[in-house]
Amino acid sequence: MKNQPESNTIDIPVHSNITLLKASIAATVIAAVVLVTAILPAEYNIDPTGLGKSLGLTKIATAAEASLPSDKPMTNIMATTDAIIIAQAPAVAEIKDLRAKVEGLRQDTVEIVIAAGKGLEYKLLLNEGEHLEYEWRTDGQPLYFDFHGEPQGDKTGFYESFTITTSDQVKGTLTTPFAGSHGWYWKNKTDEPITVTLSTKGAYLIKG
Repeated sequence: MKNQPESNTIDIPVHSNITLLKASIAATVIAAVVLVTAILPAEYNIDPTGLGKSLGLTKIATAAEASLPSDKPMTNIMATTDAIIIAQAPAVAEIKDLRAKVEGLRQDTVEIVIAAGKGLEYKLLLNEGEHLEYEWRTDGQPLYFDFHGEPQGDKTGFYESFTITTSDQVKGTLTTPFAGSHGWYWKNKTDEPITVTLSTKGAYLIKG
């Protein structure tokens, strides 16, 4: 008796269109039931069947709503005449103090003529810890300068120099180490007048 050859063919069952349609309808019904009885009560506090309340699902949505901020904006934008500051929103009690600080900000641009062979000072009055932004440039020739500060009320002649060099343009910032006058002394060593264009930004008064 001869052995029959083994078959390597695998029979894959093929579902009819009716079977697939029934499975799709069943999946849709199950999804709708889960949506109505679980997702809506838990996420949106919508409970048309009352089952979500009995299962405690509506408490989840209520707790999420209570945690949302309702009395503070996400970002507070305050504009002054010369600057815009974007900050995290303060509490209601802090708004008045914050405005008082911002109101001191200003921005100025001036032209200062340094006569030939002469020196000249230009000063700003600032409180301790203020942030000053500045930029200046000449209309041609470089100038020797001393950027320094003098403490308020000092009668000893003390001053602190921040930069001493020669240049035709400088841009930088300063956080004042003390209250007093802060500014520049320029020396024109040429035979022609030199004009300095100075731009400043911060909370200060101009001493000149």
